[in-house]
Amino acid sequence: MKTAFGTVLVALAFGITSVAAQSQTGVVGELSKGLSNPSAGPTPEPKAAAQEASAPVVDSGAMPGDSHVRIVRLSDAKGQLALDRKTGNGFEQTMPNMPIVQGEKLRTADGYAEVEFEDNSTLRLAPNSQVDFPLLVLRSSGAKASTMKVVSGTVYVSTESTKGNEFQLLTGDRKLMVAPSTHLRLEVNESRTVVSVFNGSVEVQHGAETTVLDKKQSLTLSGDQVSVAKKIEGEPFDQWDKESIDYHQRYSTANTFAGGGNAYGLSDLNYYGNFINGGAFGSFWQPYLVGEGWSPYGNGVWALYPGAGYSWVSPYPWGWLPYHSGAWSFFPGYGWGWQPGGAWNGLNNTAGLGAIAGGAGMVGSSTLTQSGVHAPLRTATAPPAPVASATTRASLVVSNEKPVVFSKEDRPGNFVFQKNSAGLGVPRGSLGNLNKISNEVGRHGSANMEVFASAPSGETAHGATRGPETLHRGSPADGAQGWHGNEGISSASRQGNQGSTSQGGQAQHSSGASGSAGSMGASANSGGGSSGGGARGSAASPK
Repeated sequence: MKTAFGTVLVALAFGITSVAAQSQTGVVGELSKGLSNPSAGPTPEPKAAAQEASAPVVDSGAMPGDSHVRIVRLSDAKGQLALDRKTGNGFEQTMPNMPIVQGEKLRTADGYAEVEFEDNSTLRLAPNSQVDFPLLVLRSSGAKASTMKVVSGTVYVSTESTKGNEFQLLTGDRKLMVAPSTHLRLEVNESRTVVSVFNGSVEVQHGAETTVLDKKQSLTLSGDQVSVAKKIEGEPFDQWDKESIDYHQRYSTANTFAGGGNAYGLSDLNYYGNFINGGAFGSFWQPYLVGEGWSPYGNGVWALYPGAGYSWVSPYPWGWLPYHSGAWSFFPGYGWGWQPGGAWNGLNNTAGLGAIAGGAGMVGSSTLTQSGVHAPLRTATAPPAPVASATTRASLVVSNEKPVVFSKEDRPGNFVFQKNSAGLGVPRGSLGNLNKISNEVGRHGSANMEVFASAPSGETAHGATRGPETLHRGSPADGAQGWHGNEGISSASRQGNQGSTSQGGQAQHSSGASGSAGSMGASANSGGGSSGGGARGSAASPK
């Protein structure tokens, strides 16, 4: 499946377009489209809108004493999708790393989305699906309670083994209580609801009845008819779901460093970068494919959240944990690096910058104070946040303090890793050891890889396997494996991590931005600086 872009924020802001679209029209063609309709979101699907309007009101599970401080993460976005952030604009364009708070709604058109929770549990939306978030709270006991309403479409859920948390799905007047360590698929359409449990268990409440489903069981609800089967039929999006699970299982525990007890974003942190032993400066994390000319707040988006103001959203695929905890500092000879620790910052995620610079870190959830370390030269400072007022309430404000660098196919079949892209445009989890590639890029400014695109293949009981096109190393004819100067690649998303968006929303450039869209194209920036490759490696690089 090729996913094409319409008028998208990320293409406008960062000079990025889908590889599929780029091969047809080029980056300039995508940028020239602009935001042609800045106030309207995607037109709701009539069936989905009707289902949502007619759905009965079901208790979301709210309790006295609940705290609403939680945010969850839009961790992956491909194709066209939209998020209603309660700004008054309805469904708007969105991007990876966008925080999701209680009361918001996420909808896919021809796109794919993944939402990541604090303990690395995930929820994935296949195309033409909608999920609302009526409850995201912290109980007075410390447990996290999450209730998602599946309005329509196909979703997959994978819960971690965390005890005490509550994970609930609603659809119509039915409730699904999902146990820890459960993997399920939920399909909702006008005629029926099907719950399939791959692993774990789910308690389904429908009317006055309760049914417990265990591993490899499915339940079908159609009108007043309920049937349970001791088998699960394959569906077209199962392979896409499996690849996503494999990625998180491989990289979520690749090293022991975490951020304040929160595991979400850790998979991307482990894949796209590594902890460095900086000698007198102690240990810190740094993304691959960067030199000293790169800075963590050079490019991003301010997203408006009513009641909280503007929150900084990083475009980088790993850009979650390092922008909600810890501190960025500049280390001579290495460039910018991030040290975990300190308080967790939710929507107000630039207030505590630099709070722990000089040697604090986190191992698991315990603070590690490094004795005898030298303070770095300086800490990072985010651009000034916009000021929301009665007359100025832009929902999305682009901030580009320097031209954006990204890795991409420069022509069909040739993927180019660029210095100072910091992983922007690199598909997650499937290009082998990025440390080695980063070393090569540090020496030469870029590195090329021969690739070809293919979609998941195979047949299921309900049609051909579906999913976004993926990149494979080599050519279809010989299945060659290898890149120019290194090794280690399998498959990757055809769109990378560029996060397509809907046609809606309001966006403007902040006063510190580069200016016109034409000034925000790619920059090879192959000169100077260190890639960090030679100094990396002590803290468990994923193999």
